[in-house]
Amino acid sequence: MATYKVGIIGCGRPWKSAGATGFGMAHLHAKGYAASPDVEIVAAADISQANLDAFCAEHHVPRGYLSADAMFANEQLDIVSICLWPHLHAEMTIKAAQAGVKAIHCEKPMALTFGEAKKMVEVCDAHNVVLTFNHMRRFGAPFRKAKELLDSGAIGALERIEAFTANLYDWGTHWFDMLFMYNDETPVEWVIGQIDARGGHPIFGAPIEGQGLSTFKWKNGVLGMMITGYGTKNVLSTGCAQRLIGSEGIIEVGVSDTVRVRLRNAATGGVWQVIPVDGGIHDENLHVKAILDLIDALKTGREPELSGHRALQATELIFATYESSRRRTRVDLPLTIADSPLLSMLNNGDLTTWYDGYIVANGIRQHYWRTGDGSKPPLVLCHGITDNGLCWTPVARALEHDFDVIMVDARGHGLSDAPETGYANADRAADVAALIRALGLEKPALLGHSMGGATVGEVAATYPELVGKVLLEDPAWFEEDHPRMTMTEAERETFIAERRAEIVNRAKLSREALIAENRQSCPTWSEEERGNWAIAKQQVSPNIVNAYAGVRGPWREVARRFRCPALLITADVEKGAIVTPAMAGEATTLNPNIRVVHIPGADHNIRREAFQAYIEAVKAFLRGE
Repeated sequence: MATYKVGIIGCGRPWKSAGATGFGMAHLHAKGYAASPDVEIVAAADISQANLDAFCAEHHVPRGYLSADAMFANEQLDIVSICLWPHLHAEMTIKAAQAGVKAIHCEKPMALTFGEAKKMVEVCDAHNVVLTFNHMRRFGAPFRKAKELLDSGAIGALERIEAFTANLYDWGTHWFDMLFMYNDETPVEWVIGQIDARGGHPIFGAPIEGQGLSTFKWKNGVLGMMITGYGTKNVLSTGCAQRLIGSEGIIEVGVSDTVRVRLRNAATGGVWQVIPVDGGIHDENLHVKAILDLIDALKTGREPELSGHRALQATELIFATYESSRRRTRVDLPLTIADSPLLSMLNNGDLTTWYDGYIVANGIRQHYWRTGDGSKPPLVLCHGITDNGLCWTPVARALEHDFDVIMVDARGHGLSDAPETGYANADRAADVAALIRALGLEKPALLGHSMGGATVGEVAATYPELVGKVLLEDPAWFEEDHPRMTMTEAERETFIAERRAEIVNRAKLSREALIAENRQSCPTWSEEERGNWAIAKQQVSPNIVNAYAGVRGPWREVARRFRCPALLITADVEKGAIVTPAMAGEATTLNPNIRVVHIPGADHNIRREAFQAYIEAVKAFLRGE
């Protein structure tokens, strides 16, 4: 009879199989448990019934659950494998520890924030739970051979270790961990780092920097360096994955598919000597070795090779590098922050992962941000008045996997030109049409909010040959009896003067003051909305008040002329939404191409008030459902 009962959380599909969304790590964990006579997988949990059934059938797991909570409630588990995306690691690790398991083997990276990573280790320590993370490359033959050469004195005293890989977080967690192994788990004293987010993209839901540089010093005086960036080996000609530099020679690991380890020292005559190694750096059997090491550590009471405390050292370097970039100074360890500086900087508008550009069209220079390279279907986002393109950041993050998202700064907003005149719907629509042509976009979908909703509506009505679909988030469509439409000339002049003064005075405030104002006035918004909202208020030109100078044309004439599929997204008028139920109903009568989705409980800023319902409606419409 097996000594330990195992439960696996997050089954997934095997890598590259039909329906796979990742590497299917649970299947590799299962192979590790199958290699030990001391354990038995008795249960698995996954939110997908199909994935759960397939996993249980393939690995002969007797019981499956559609939630981890149900599995914990019905099973007496000794070991749990957590094979979920990083944002769920902390929550599930803490649940497992509190459920009374003896050991947890979790996928890497540890968590989205440093505070969560520390909490995982603290909770497991408090409950006497053995915690490991799947930094399984420690068992790889090339790395072991490099460590063996180092310890034998082949390069003299270790002076510096260098590493080169795609990113600090997903791949970098492996390499930082390996560097600690080479240097005998010595603690690090300080870190200096810099990151550029452009070109980064989410990996398993976690935003990644585009390029990074981390330099640090261990307490024994050895220096470390990590350089990251896609195509690093080609761009920087590093020539290897890791380099160990000693007083009398150099060891390189991961030089090529055929040269896993090479050595240069006096004994080799100063030329490279290839060191034979039986095994690569990606071998699947490393996952089996990781599981077997955990089981042995649980049986013997020793610290496992992949312990949570060792993983936390590597994780600390990731977040310390981000923190050094945020502070623009050296960071001394231990690290005391709880957030992810990268996420915070992205949400605060200090960084963006997307590239930007300009076009000169329709008489002005227009600025835009873009998530893709033209290989995915295009989606153009048009913001509301006093916002800018990056105010769409949460939406763009949710859609960039499937779309090439272009976030436009309307004239007078963001980094686009701000002429004195030309702020009518027709002018902004002409700007968007010019941008579509200049970027060579083929029938893009257009999504706009408020002023931007009126803009994309005008584009769809005036330039139907350019548009594939149109989505309007509570567009600035006003009935004839609306106060905005019935002002006298004197009232309009007063209104415009007040709006101009408001824009000028707001722009004088610091970003911090604007964020504080937003927290007070919009307490239900997520934090990731506030930073770019504040920056937009500092960038907007007072010239945009000319948009209020004329009376808008009837919205019915615009809606009637849509030739493409259109989605009108509405919210609660009593909370401040513009489009009434009567208007929405009439729109569908005027034009059968228009569909309506009402999101209750939200105000005019629908996506900011009810993001999940909003994004699900947007995705469904874009999929053609």
